[in-house]
Amino acid sequence: MSKFVEANEKITEGVTEGMQKIEDGVVGGYKKIEDGVVGGFKKIEDKFTEKFLNEDGTLKTGKVGDTVVEGYHKVADGIVDGFTKVTDKCVETLFAKEGESVDDAKKRLSGDE
Repeated sequence: MSKFVEANEKITEGVTEGMQKIEDGVVGGYKKIEDGVVGGFKKIEDKFTEKFLNEDGTLKTGKVGDTVVEGYHKVADGIVDGFTKVTDKCVETLFAKEGESVDDAKKRLSGDE
């Protein structure tokens, strides 16, 4: 094997290792964000449950209860929608291959192909 080929292989190995470290760092950072969002939402959900559920698990009724439930659903939907937009943009920018849809990239990354 020529020195040029050997050097090229070493460069390729270094680039591959570097890209893997970047990907691992991005995925780790994303996981921390995800854990923070989920943890924050869980705290909201726990407070809601504490304030607006009866001991038997039924929802407290009435105008205030209905308004709060509606507001809770709006907050929950907003959090989920916002988080989905962030994750989709991360997948599109960092992990999707050229011409690959975000959904296809997510399936590939999750191993659900």
